[in-house]
Amino acid sequence: MKHQVNLVDVVSPYVQLKRAGRSWKGLSPFTQEKTPSFYVHPDRGFFKCFSTGEGGDLFSFVMKMENLEFIEAVEFLARKFNINLEYEAGGPSKSDLSLRKQIFAVNELAANWFHHQFMNSEEAAPVRQYWNETRGFDTATAEAHKIGYAPAALNALALLCQKREISTQAMHQSGLFYAYDNESDPTRFKSRFRGRLMIPIRDVQGRVVAFTARQLPQTPEDDPAREAKYVNSPETPIFHKGRILFGMDHARTHLKDGDSFLLVEGQLDAIRCWSVGLHTAIAPQGTALTEEQLHLLRRYDPKSVECLLDGDRAGRKAALRYVPLALKAELDFRFLLLPEKTDPDDLLREEGAGALEPLRKNALNGIQLSVSESLPPDRAPNPHEKTAALRQVFELLQHIPSLVAREDYLAQAARLLRVDPELALRDFRQFAPRHDSRSQKTAPSVPSNSTDGLLTQATWELLWLVYHHPEYATATANVTDFDWLDTHSPHGRILARILAEIQEGLLENNQAIESLLETDEDRQILAEISLRELEVEHPARQINDCLKTLCRNHLQKLKQDLEQKVANTDLSEETRLQLMREVRTLRDTLSKPFDFKIQ
Repeated sequence: MKHQVNLVDVVSPYVQLKRAGRSWKGLSPFTQEKTPSFYVHPDRGFFKCFSTGEGGDLFSFVMKMENLEFIEAVEFLARKFNINLEYEAGGPSKSDLSLRKQIFAVNELAANWFHHQFMNSEEAAPVRQYWNETRGFDTATAEAHKIGYAPAALNALALLCQKREISTQAMHQSGLFYAYDNESDPTRFKSRFRGRLMIPIRDVQGRVVAFTARQLPQTPEDDPAREAKYVNSPETPIFHKGRILFGMDHARTHLKDGDSFLLVEGQLDAIRCWSVGLHTAIAPQGTALTEEQLHLLRRYDPKSVECLLDGDRAGRKAALRYVPLALKAELDFRFLLLPEKTDPDDLLREEGAGALEPLRKNALNGIQLSVSESLPPDRAPNPHEKTAALRQVFELLQHIPSLVAREDYLAQAARLLRVDPELALRDFRQFAPRHDSRSQKTAPSVPSNSTDGLLTQATWELLWLVYHHPEYATATANVTDFDWLDTHSPHGRILARILAEIQEGLLENNQAIESLLETDEDRQILAEISLRELEVEHPARQINDCLKTLCRNHLQKLKQDLEQKVANTDLSEETRLQLMREVRTLRDTLSKPFDFKIQ
């Protein structure tokens, strides 16, 4: 497939690319930037983002952008470019290609069945009444978003899965059932969700990956989670709650240039927003917002993220938790502050989308929210309170990469606190060097001039030379002792794999190297090696130097280990003399020049 699809065609829908010599470049899809650092090299089939370090091939790119596993990325590209996939004899059938595919099928089956129960079953009649009258949603909204009802029966869904010949392995992994780990009888699987309103959770491609279940009077007394108002699917191979935003599949299709996402607290809040025409509404899975979710938001380059949470104290505390994450991600969060005890669902239900306009006029950014929430509401702050509020601002500013943005936010905080901006800036400059998170990072565990540092550099250089100068690869493989390579490091592991294949005559060209890559990290490393352009006047001499470093470091470590053993007082005299002779031999070897005669 790699030879049938141009990587530029794969990347172009996500990144605006311009030709740069033999490569193409554009703004990184993984971070916000103004200067292009994202490169695509179609001849070699690799991309590299120098802002984030991400890199890989066309499969890696699709996996990252669409949140897919490898086999799903292959299928995604095959569909997009009309390529027929051929499956090896003895391999999985198309209908049973992967466990993940089966789990998607189980969730889709459950969503359709729950929805059918909601719309048609007699048991769900009170639930439809609750949906229409208590929650104020119409039937069309339930149909549009596949709102469902999970019957109270213990194994009704399991019997359906048995009828549809769903494997028990997929049932175990779906998160829809309770069952013993070794259970193989579908009729013994008990439904996780019973007597509850069911809200499907979809990934960005619109596939059902999980559910949120709302408690109802129909929820049985013997339900283990009977007292919980909302119950969510557990983590599964296709559902990681920290990576998915509810409604993103819907919201992203409605986000136009200059639009903002509307972040609300819960799934029903998001559905309420859609029902009144606010189609860019999304919700986290629970109250916590993760860096991965913010990365997903940033991918769509919104003008801002409007944050609409409950007007109570809990809602404001949740908003404050978002502030440092948003600043670090360089996303412009605008907080729409509701009056005390005001619920977004009630507000939009009664007044419609227009209810947000006055809130937008008075929206606060993260720094402004932090200041306003740290000051007394009914009087002017005293000097101590102003100092404490400024200190909180200083802490938040550490999350902002841009120095210009830091000073701008600081000026806003100074105006709110009615303090001299110049004095606030002077205090911040004294505070920053002592507390800046970037200066507090631990120093590298290996100094650049240490033995291990030289070993790492030599491994990287040798991998680069073998890849870019394959005419020396066989000679290099034939003289390399694999004990010299640190196969615990990713670079050493890849290099060992390549040299072993070359020794066996199994590696004909660089394209065949791709078959040796096992992980996404491997693909990133090879992408970096492939795209890094270095001028090496004498590659054979450079290879010799790398081999000398690797060999010498290996022998030096052996000598040090033997010297430590000699120092052990429990050794017999005969053993001690033998070890000392070995140390002398290594010392003599290390004193002589090394030359591997790579030509």
